[in-house]
Parts: sequence; C-alpha cells; structure tokens
Amino acid sequence: MLVAALLLALLAPISWAAPVPSQTTCATPAAADQQAVAAERGLVKGALMDFGLSEKDAASRVAQLSDAEVHAIAADLSALQAAGATSTEQWDTLTVLLLLILVAILAS
Repeated sequence: MLVAALLLALLAPISWAAPVPSQTTCATPAAADQQAVAAERGLVKGALMDFGLSEKDAASRVAQLSDAEVHAIAADLSALQAAGATSTEQWDTLTVLLLLILVAILAS
C-alpha cells in the first residue's frame, strides 16, 4: 500500500507557474483621468445635493465647472459650506464686534 501511494505521488503531473500581468481597468492614462474626473463630479454633485439642491440643479452646476475646478472642490469637500463665512471669518467678525462694544463702553 505504501509503495502504491509513493508511486502515485511520483507520477503526479508537474505544474508550472508563471507571472500573470495585472489587469488594468483603463487602457490609457487618459482613460484613467476621465474616470477620476467622473468620480469627482459624482462626489461634488452629491455634496451639492446634501446642501439642499435638487439632483437636476446639482448636475447642471457641476456640468458648468471645468475639470480643474471639480478636482479642486473634490479635494477639499470637508471644508465646503452651504453659504456664509468660514469659521475663521466668523471669529474675526465676532472679535471686531466685541472690540467695538468695548471701545464704545470705554469712550462713554
């Protein structure tokens, strides 16, 4: 029995492995860029819809943007606000207001 098992083990077919080229989703870098821009446009459109725009309005506004503008907006989506000042501008406004009130109190 042991001899039969060894004989079968030695007669097993030999298999060879070779490297397999990686599969790419895009044939050219230009196609990859187009896919990236399409994905970024989707992100920006989604952010605009989160701010309350309808899907149609968001799509039309994103369509008006150049690829560079879409990339710039998509790169910093966390800093976008629906309207108004950024948090540092609000702080500056509050500081100026408090200083004016302080000056008015001290002047009287």
